[in-house]
Amino acid sequence: MRLAVHEFGSGDRTAAIVHGISGSGLLWQDFAERLSLRHGMRVLAVDLRGHGSSPRSEHYRLRDFTDDLVETLPTDLDLAIGHSLGGRALADAAAQLQPHRAIYLDPALDVDAGVAGRRLLTYRMAGPVVARMLSVVDPAVPARDRFMALSVVQELDAHRVEPAPPPVPSTIVKATKSRLLRSRYLERLKAYGWDVREFLSRHEMQLLKPEALLDALEDVLRAPTRALSAV
Repeated sequence: MRLAVHEFGSGDRTAAIVHGISGSGLLWQDFAERLSLRHGMRVLAVDLRGHGSSPRSEHYRLRDFTDDLVETLPTDLDLAIGHSLGGRALADAAAQLQPHRAIYLDPALDVDAGVAGRRLLTYRMAGPVVARMLSVVDPAVPARDRFMALSVVQELDAHRVEPAPPPVPSTIVKATKSRLLRSRYLERLKAYGWDVREFLSRHEMQLLKPEALLDALEDVLRAPTRALSAV
């Protein structure tokens, strides 16, 4: 599926941004414009299927989100940034898109579905909760499309990302008290060469603290490179 793309700023380098569930590319405007201004980048912010101006669908599988990114975005991007669900889709697409660097903001790679041995979310609870989020963020989303929330939760729980070397130089930024990334999982990623950081913010860090987040990533944004950084 070809996705809707919002373009911000201009420059010699090109970055792509992939939002999470219940979001859209337009919600990233403040962050995207700051990124463009500070680092001379043209920023492409997509709307995932079922979000924003992109088409609705009968399927919301992880491979669908990933295939859409590969179909829509150019290869050899200077930078690709994914948040939450968008981070998961980008992680699956990175080997094909081959950005010079990928940055994952609290990505849904290893969803922490339990606290003290008990499930934090169940399919019956999570689907309606995220569906309500969708209706608040975008009241125009038809009720029949809100089953996307349930499908996504099921997919994330069933298909976790097994730690392995990253296909491109990659930075993960964990939110404080993240429910999507566990410490032991991150340690395994670090052992494979991932650059892992923690940022003092809630999950929606790019919306809550855009300037501080850019400051925290200044070193990788200033000079992206294809050589894997030492951790």
